[in-house]
Amino acid sequence: MNLILNKENSISSIEELQKLLEQAEKDKAALLKIVSHDLRSPMNKIFALMGLFKMAGDMTEEQQVYLNKMEVSISDALNRLSNLMDLRAIEGQGIDTLYETFDLGKLLKKIVDDYRIPARRKEINISLIEEPVKFNADRQSIQRIMDQLLANAIKFSPTKSEIRVELDYRENDVLIHVIDGGYGIKEEEQQELFKKFTILSTRPTGGESSSGLGLFIAQWMAMNIGGEISYNNENGSRFSLRLPKVEVA
Repeated sequence: MNLILNKENSISSIEELQKLLEQAEKDKAALLKIVSHDLRSPMNKIFALMGLFKMAGDMTEEQQVYLNKMEVSISDALNRLSNLMDLRAIEGQGIDTLYETFDLGKLLKKIVDDYRIPARRKEINISLIEEPVKFNADRQSIQRIMDQLLANAIKFSPTKSEIRVELDYRENDVLIHVIDGGYGIKEEEQQELFKKFTILSTRPTGGESSSGLGLFIAQWMAMNIGGEISYNNENGSRFSLRLPKVEVA
C-alpha cells in the first residue's frame, strides 16, 4: 500500500514539476520579449539623435571619433537583442517562412546600401555587381542571413579594405558570396564556425563585440529554407549562401 502511495505521490510531483518548468519557460519568453522591446526603442532613438548630431556638423575630430564609437556600441547592442530574439524563436516554435517571388538583385542592393555607412566608419568599401534576378524564396530569412554575413564581414575586416558581394545564378540554385579582406579563420577552428556561442581566436578589428550567435542563427535560417552556408579562405573569408530554386506553385 505504501509503495502505491509513494508511486502516486512521485507521479504527482513529476507532473507538478513539469507544470512549473513550463510556466517558467513561458515567463522567461515573455520577459525576454518585454526587455527586448523596452531596450530596443530607446537605443533606436539614441541612434537617430546621433545621426542628427552628425548632420549639424561643427564637430572636432575627437568628438567625431567618440560619436563613431557610440554608434558601434549601440549597433552591437541592437544586434545582440535581435540575435537573442531569433535564438528564442529557434528554440521555441521555430521561425515561420513566407515564400514569394521577388528581385533578388534588388534585395541584395538594398541590404548592401544599408551597410555602407557602418563600413565607411572603417573606410571599408562594399562592392556589388547588381543583376536583376527573379527568385522565389522567403525574403525575410534571406535579409536576416545577409545581415549576419555582412555585419561579420565589416566587424572582422581591417580598415581600408574591401568586401565583395557576388551573385552566382546557376541551373538549380543560387549562390551569394560575401568575401572580405580580413585575416581568415584558422583551419582547425572552421568546424566550430556554425556552432552556438562559438568565439574564435580571430577578433573584431574595430572594438566591436561578438556573442558567438550570429553564424549559428544564419546557418539555421539557411537550412530552414532548404539552403546552407559554407566557408573557405580566399585572401580573407568567403561565406557562400546556397539557396535552392523553388518552383512557384
